[in-house]
Amino acid sequence: MKHVLLSADSEVCMYAVPDQVADHLEQYCLDFCVHWIWESPHSKLLVPMEDGQMGAVYGAQDFIDYLNDWVFPHEKSVLVKEFDFYDYEIPAEYQRYPRFNF
Repeated sequence: MKHVLLSADSEVCMYAVPDQVADHLEQYCLDFCVHWIWESPHSKLLVPMEDGQMGAVYGAQDFIDYLNDWVFPHEKSVLVKEFDFYDYEIPAEYQRYPRFNF
C-alpha cells in the first residue's frame, strides 16, 4: 500500500491505497469520474439538478468506496490522516505523494 493525497475543493486527506492505484492515480480517478459514475448501473452518485438534468455529486471518500467495493475489494484503502490545508497549498514535505483533486 502506498499513500496518496485526495481532496475535493476541501482539505486534503491522505489515504493508503493499493500500489497500482498510487502508481496510476490520475487514470483511476478519471475512470471513476468519467466512466463509473456516469455509466455504471451501480453508481448512486447521480442526482437530479434544478434544471432537470442529472449531475454528479462526489468526493474523495466516494472514490475510496469505489476502490474498496468494486476495484480492490480484497485490498482495502483506508484514511491515514486529515490535514488542515487545501490542494493548492500542500507543504513541501508532502509534495512527493501522488495527488488528485476531484
